[in-house]
Amino acid sequence: MRFPAKILWLMLWTGCVAQDCVTPPPKKDREVLQGSWSEQSYKEGTKATYKCRPGFRTYGLITVQCKEGQWVDLNPSKICQKKPCGHPGDTPFGSFDLVTGDKFEYGAKVVYTCDEGYQMIGDINFRECEADGWTNDVPLCEVVKCLPVTAPENGRVVSSAFSPDQEYSFGQVIKFECNPGFMLSGPKEIHCSDNGLWSGEKPGCMGISCQRPEIPNGEPANPKATYKENERLQYKCYPGYSYGERAEAVCTQSGWVPRPFCREVTCDPPTIANSHYIPDRTSYRLGHRLTYQCKSGFYHSARGSTSECTDIGWEPPPRCSFKPCEYPEIKHGDLYWADRSIGNFPAAVGKSFHYSCDGNYVPPTRDDWGRITCTTDGWSPKVPCLRKCIFNYLENGYYTREQRVLQGESIKVTCHPGYSLPNQQTTMTCTENGWSPPPKCNHLVTCLKSDIEVENGFLSESEL
Repeated sequence: MRFPAKILWLMLWTGCVAQDCVTPPPKKDREVLQGSWSEQSYKEGTKATYKCRPGFRTYGLITVQCKEGQWVDLNPSKICQKKPCGHPGDTPFGSFDLVTGDKFEYGAKVVYTCDEGYQMIGDINFRECEADGWTNDVPLCEVVKCLPVTAPENGRVVSSAFSPDQEYSFGQVIKFECNPGFMLSGPKEIHCSDNGLWSGEKPGCMGISCQRPEIPNGEPANPKATYKENERLQYKCYPGYSYGERAEAVCTQSGWVPRPFCREVTCDPPTIANSHYIPDRTSYRLGHRLTYQCKSGFYHSARGSTSECTDIGWEPPPRCSFKPCEYPEIKHGDLYWADRSIGNFPAAVGKSFHYSCDGNYVPPTRDDWGRITCTTDGWSPKVPCLRKCIFNYLENGYYTREQRVLQGESIKVTCHPGYSLPNQQTTMTCTENGWSPPPKCNHLVTCLKSDIEVENGFLSESEL
């Protein structure tokens, strides 16, 4: 197909002619177009300049140019960015949170809150980052205050306040005390809360009194409806019960002290050494009786083999011990308060008693009073009273100094020439009945061969 030359030239001219922009430069969110742009079309190469809207900023100019019918950014990297405001500022006794945005820049918003026990001065608790910087001042926090508290009637306030009408700060505590004879009705102390209110109502002071107590298994001796402070309550327990602590209680600010109550009289299972007894329960009630048997070689230390549960425990105490000792026979002496001691026998092993000796007899310790003890072998000492012997004379013999010995002890003596103790003994021993032999040297009898006459015979000597 062939085109006419004129038509071909027109087509080539149309393709090479520059295209105009038929719309004004575009509007942008962060930039404002400079100048007036009211024409219907703009020639190829026309430039338009933008400036940043309030709150945004950039370095240099932002320019677009009409190219081939389109507005094209000459420097695409140049854009308007949010203007920073810097740190919004801290507030003493408080903090802030970034609630709008993620940086301290145009459009950001921070909200301040006070620490516990502090409140904000004023109603504005935020700051916003605008074109000219942060709005408002940094909010301030002040400590929460509570109103003064007056003392209760018949009482007083204990606090660190310098004057009764002084306000209290958050966390401060005031205590209350009552005058003698009165007690608190309400909290002993209250504190200033973070809402500016006290943690509790002010207590009152009421006269101290106690109501008649309910005493399980017992009753007051002289009951009445109420009792005053320091007044005493006496009570009694029913049979089979005993006082919990004491037989009386005192009315105090804390109530009855000690608490009046009666508890059932019980006895724990006894532990009876050296016996065949095995408990058959964990506790025994008042009046219960038990019987026990002792092992071979041991004896009931009390009267009989039966013991009863009483309000003071097992009576008589159940025990198995070595054979007891019967009433001691003290030759030449007697027990101290013998008539009153008779009820203590038979006596258990280890039991001791005092005794005295007759004249000329003393205990082995030589003291005025002796002590006799029941042992597994019987009474000790075996001989409670020993004879006391004094050597101060020897008939027909030599005596140098006085000597005192006890029964069983001996002394050596010397007789004059031609004299001797019986059987030519040289010692005397102190016995239960005195010296043996007696302190007397007898004349020795001698025999002469010339005094022997033998009729119709003769004398012959021999050694024996």
